[in-house]
Amino acid sequence: MTELIFLGAGAIMPDHPGDHTALLIQHGPHRILLDAGPAVMMQLDRIGVSPHQITHIYFSHQHGDHILGSPIFLFYHRMRYLMAAQPVLEAWFMLMEVVYPDYLPKVADELAFLFLEEGKSEPLPVADDISITLARTDHTPNIPAYAARFDFAATDTTPRFSIVYSGDTRPSQGVVDLARGADLLIHEATAAESLGQKTGGVHSTAREAGRVAAQAGVKALALVHRLAGDPEIWRREAEESFEGRILTPQAGDKIHLPL
Repeated sequence: MTELIFLGAGAIMPDHPGDHTALLIQHGPHRILLDAGPAVMMQLDRIGVSPHQITHIYFSHQHGDHILGSPIFLFYHRMRYLMAAQPVLEAWFMLMEVVYPDYLPKVADELAFLFLEEGKSEPLPVADDISITLARTDHTPNIPAYAARFDFAATDTTPRFSIVYSGDTRPSQGVVDLARGADLLIHEATAAESLGQKTGGVHSTAREAGRVAAQAGVKALALVHRLAGDPEIWRREAEESFEGRILTPQAGDKIHLPL
């Protein structure tokens, strides 16, 4: 059984403290964390998962609400795999040297790094029934950011399925192409247009996320990285352009995969 847990679904200034967007995939013995903002330890504690249990961490980009909680994992010793595109991992190494200088060599035998190449499907280390593929998104001009597609192999009890996590992005053709035919697209929807919220030209609205989902032909859409407001407003705006199932998750919500 595979379970997806929404550790948080908020933007950089979330509706509730510690609600920065982060996801956890529980797949057999593997615990795969997607992004790790400043409240990630509290988020894991809320669902009863120890940091010791996290086997893989994926970083979509280097912004603080997606990466600042990650250095603490190095003090919860175990073999762990860190995955991202090369510029994102390079930024993570710089962060480590700022917050814990010279510490990485002390835990070198507990870490393995997977430098992901855009457009290349690769199996996850020690979880080779899952493959990951990246696409560059359209976020800020000076911060490389990436969407990730996770494809899960079929088993005796479940069919093949796939989920895509957009990370932070404006509406992006790269995300559309990456997400084609996916079972679930988890797309950032920072702003609700009907509330007068703004994206700053670097994020998506709920209506735009719905358009991306429709263009990609996905089966379901989850709206995350939301500013404060009634989630139902986000759902209604996305429904204007997407006819599939729409989720507006709250922190701690769990779904079983495939949907």
